[in-house]
Amino acid sequence: MKTNLPLTCPCKLKSNLLRVEGGFACQNEECEHFRPDDIFPIVNEIPVLVSEKRCDTVCDEGSDQTYIERPLSGFSRLKKMIVGESKTTKANCSLFIEELFLKNIKPKVLVIGSGEKGSGTEELWNNNEIEIHGIDIYGSSSVDVICDAHYLPLKGGYYDGVWIQAVLEHVLEPTLVVSEIHRVLRVNGLVYAETPFMQQVHEGAYDFTRFTVLGHRYLFRKFESIRMGGNQGPELVFAWATRYLIWSITRSRKIGRVFGLVVGFLLRPVAYFVSKSSMFDASSGVFFLGRKSEGNVLTHKDIIQLYAGQM
Repeated sequence: MKTNLPLTCPCKLKSNLLRVEGGFACQNEECEHFRPDDIFPIVNEIPVLVSEKRCDTVCDEGSDQTYIERPLSGFSRLKKMIVGESKTTKANCSLFIEELFLKNIKPKVLVIGSGEKGSGTEELWNNNEIEIHGIDIYGSSSVDVICDAHYLPLKGGYYDGVWIQAVLEHVLEPTLVVSEIHRVLRVNGLVYAETPFMQQVHEGAYDFTRFTVLGHRYLFRKFESIRMGGNQGPELVFAWATRYLIWSITRSRKIGRVFGLVVGFLLRPVAYFVSKSSMFDASSGVFFLGRKSEGNVLTHKDIIQLYAGQM
């Protein structure tokens, strides 16, 4: 377990935690997690900072197992070879790192949803000058804390950057998660987020939300924009639709997945002809790279002016 984690109780007061035998205890005597029989456990050297007593959460206290089936996790390289990876993500990852080092010598980055290292993030994970802390709702070799992103058990103003990729669709209150991101970032801290737009439901009951480019920008309205837009175009949307069409006909996820991968592979060249403006209207996902702002917040009229699509 990393010893330099800025841990707090996940409850509203964010009280300090004390390492005790078997786990962590909240130092606020009024909190249930102050009591010996309600301490936060450590499982496989990972603190499990989930509170069902003080937080409305889909997570279970003391659980270190995912409740979501991830059938392709062992085939990421094969999947990358067939359908490729987003050049947009890779370019944005490089820019994120470049911006980090403009103001920091050894930046600290929080990766939300680190259970699986996101596609296109190798440059971030392989940079030895960046201190990375990973959180997720289940344990893995790239997770330092198990917690619910709605209630980050972390001190405020600590991180220089937050990376959150393919997570916000799986939280019930994205605005609360973004508020927590704003809280744990230092002044001028960076955030990078990727979220689906035109994708079908994945991960079953734990899939809640989609965003357009503008809706995503408004979600991060308290941040100054560095770069925003669509991520992967209608060709990938078509492949996703084919996968779910075949699945709905055959009732077989495996057959649907194979058809989707084949169509995605065949349509890869189409990406070179897709217009940039169409990414506002028909992209598979959206992204936002921004910096924490203590100044003006974007208004509704401000958002409308940012539309650059084909409508």
